Amino acid sequence: MKKLLITLASTIALSSGADVQISMPPGSQCWSYQGRDTRFYGNFLGGQALTVAVVEQQSTEHAGMKAIAYNGEQVWVNGPNGYFRDGNRESNPNDPFIHTDKPGRYIFNLYEHGTGTEFPVFVKICAMRKDQAKTK
Repeated sequence: MKKLLITLASTIALSSGADVQISMPPGSQCWSYQGRDTRFYGNFLGGQALTVAVVEQQSTEHAGMKAIAYNGEQVWVNGPNGYFRDGNRESNPNDPFIHTDKPGRYIFNLYEHGTGTEFPVFVKICAMRKDQAKTK
C-alpha cells in the first residue's frame, strides 16, 4: 500500500508541471530548455538585462501543428521585493529586455498559472549587464 501511495504521489508531481532551474553553464550568458515544463526559476544579479525567447508548438483546427515564437513580453515574471511583469503587457520594441531591479530569485511562467504544456517548448534566456544591452 505504501509503495502504491508513493507511486501515485510521484505521478501527480510529474504531471503537474514542475519548476525547472535555470543554470547557465560557466562562461555562458545564456541558458536553454526544451521540454514540456513552462515554469522556470533562477538567481540573477541586480542591474541585469534579460532576453527571453520562446518557441512553442500548438495543434491547429485541422489536426496539423504550427510553431509560435515570442519574446519576454508574453512571459509572466516574478522576482524579489514584489517584482512582477504581467505576460499580457504591451510590447516595447525599443526595450525588449526584462530588467532585474534587485538580486535574487526570478520566476518565469510561459502561462499565467504555470501549468505545463501538451507539446514541447523551447526556451532561451540570456543575461547581460544593463549597460551592455543595446536598445534602439
